[in-house]
Amino acid sequence: MPADRDRLRALIDKLCISEGDFVLSTGAKSRYYFDCKAVALDGEGLALIAQAFLEEIDKLPVKPTAIGGLTMGADFITAAVIMLSHQTGGKVLKGSIARKEAKKHGTRRKIENELPRGTKIVAIDDVITTGASTLLACREFEEAGYEIVGILAVVDREQGGKKTLEEKYKHVRTLFKTSDFPRLASLAQKGGARALV
Repeated sequence: MPADRDRLRALIDKLCISEGDFVLSTGAKSRYYFDCKAVALDGEGLALIAQAFLEEIDKLPVKPTAIGGLTMGADFITAAVIMLSHQTGGKVLKGSIARKEAKKHGTRRKIENELPRGTKIVAIDDVITTGASTLLACREFEEAGYEIVGILAVVDREQGGKKTLEEKYKHVRTLFKTSDFPRLASLAQKGGARALV
């Protein structure tokens, strides 16, 4: 049975969207904020994301052997997807997580669970705004010798990030975009186009 994306959208709307004055990781100001970690830390929400991501991975022309992204936006989703890939009896995926900088202790790794060179990986993120964090994860994976065969995210904020990623990579997909959430559309109507920036 396919993932119930309407239910997932409702959970994101309820758990993840905050209205107010926010400064994004890019430094930009916004009247709303997607905190997708809230739905990734909800059992039902995480299960729905994992199922939807596996469905999207199944559509890719080049089948990956791994999935992962930049900590911390990708951590929970990576774990859920690789576990579900094992439980469903399909192609079992490995997980790999990139860091912004190497650990300062222990193994001093930049990538957790570094996989063999040539590994075909889908890079994932929770939210795409400018695409900068996703690009950073892709760069770390490519430096480790991985091949990026697709990019998946839960939400595209529709602020140019998806297009930036598409300029370099094929098969960039998101489950939702800002305009899929009616209350954000009404926020834009109240304050004009700048209300969503």
